[in-house]
Amino acid sequence: MKQPVRIALSVALCLLGHGCKASSPSTEPEPAAAAPEPAPAPAPAASGPEVWVGAVELPGDAKLRFIARLDPPRPDDPEAAWSGRLDIPAQSIKDFPLQDVRVAADGVDFVLAPPGAPENQWAIFSFDREAGADDVKGSLSQAGQSLPATARKLKPGEPTDVAPKRPQEPKPPFPYATREAAFVSAAKDKVALAGSFTLPEGTGPFPAVVLLTGSGPQDRDESLMGHRPFLVLADHLTRAGFAVLRFDDRGVGGSKGDLDKATQLDLVGDARGALDWLGQQPEVDKTKLGLIGHSEGAMIAARTGAADKRVGAVVMLAGPGVTGKEILVQQMIALARARGLAQADIDAQVALQKQLLDGLVAKKKRADLEPILRKLVALQTGGATPEQLDALVGASLASLDTPWFHDFLKADPRTDLRKLKKTPVLALIGALDLQVPADGNLPELEQALAKAGNKDATVKSLPGLNHLFQHAKTGSPGEYGEIEETMAPELLGEVSSWLRTRWPAP
Repeated sequence: MKQPVRIALSVALCLLGHGCKASSPSTEPEPAAAAPEPAPAPAPAASGPEVWVGAVELPGDAKLRFIARLDPPRPDDPEAAWSGRLDIPAQSIKDFPLQDVRVAADGVDFVLAPPGAPENQWAIFSFDREAGADDVKGSLSQAGQSLPATARKLKPGEPTDVAPKRPQEPKPPFPYATREAAFVSAAKDKVALAGSFTLPEGTGPFPAVVLLTGSGPQDRDESLMGHRPFLVLADHLTRAGFAVLRFDDRGVGGSKGDLDKATQLDLVGDARGALDWLGQQPEVDKTKLGLIGHSEGAMIAARTGAADKRVGAVVMLAGPGVTGKEILVQQMIALARARGLAQADIDAQVALQKQLLDGLVAKKKRADLEPILRKLVALQTGGATPEQLDALVGASLASLDTPWFHDFLKADPRTDLRKLKKTPVLALIGALDLQVPADGNLPELEQALAKAGNKDATVKSLPGLNHLFQHAKTGSPGEYGEIEETMAPELLGEVSSWLRTRWPAP
């Protein structure tokens, strides 16, 4: 399912997926004899480029760290101004050009304006400064919201590395082979897909698994907030004796196509195309093929397993046990409660969301849906101007009105699980998961597999783990990027030992 913290460049700094706030011109009339504005404080003498490292305070006690590299005007060009580029390591954003850069004795400001985004979706960084000090305080303003932020100017030669540590990220040399994979989807459109294939040491043939990402545009590593979960998972499984294929989603990396135009049936075709490719590899045991899906990828794994007899094992990691429409309501409630929202406010938002989603399922016209969405966005943003609401509602309607989203709302994994009568199934959900809450989904998964008469199904909750299977405090998405761990060792062990029990090593 959609990751609420999966941040596209068009909303590059917004945790909740809203657009960026823009500075609006004043509508107040000017006095007839207004005193002249004081001249802006001059910039301190700049001997060269400046590097500022800082952090935006996000909901859930998390921080989004950034590096701003600011270049002074050229001394030989009187029309020149400061310029700059921004890094956000946790989001894999590097050298993003900045606009309206100002460096002065009383402040530092710059604007992130994604290509093609309207002005009211820009992100504005503004910091107050005391007499050219190297430490500043201010805010990031975006979509009617303002988040506190701080920054510090580095001394010459001071390291700029502010990226959170990722100790589990595998480093070469690797005790296995890696090669590129290129294959064609088994869906009707025959989209070309690309990925990576890792192969254990030895002669084989080896059991093999395909990794299926969560929803939204994901690369083969399922990169998110500076983490690469599928890289860590593939490394662990390959070291444990399994061949692993992971691939870029449609329209991402080396893969062609358009993800928003794809239905879940198309994504099943992508998974089957991956199985076709595995079946052509001489090192792979074609009688031992499995699928491992995370979040919506778990739904695709179950649906593919129900349709393809080649699938000998299905692993569902944080996979919903209810329809897409139901899981979105569950997610809204869980996230709102985690933020401390009053129950009356939660009830009001849930009622509007259900009305909106029901209207989408019934294929109501956009004109009928827009007033509902506007009320919901107004409740969620609080304080947004009418212009900002217009931008947010327009962007939201565009993202909701796609073939993928319409299909996702109706998709019900229970239908597919009831067909998995003999296929071994492992379903795991973190006890702190706020995106796919364990209490609302594990019982549904268990009941569906029981109705299938499946005698080899394991469904369990893992204590202390969030949606990414990290050890967490609250499970809030705001923690994802701050946690150094990418995937808990117990999760990795559960998956590899369960697979090895079904497919013993030769």
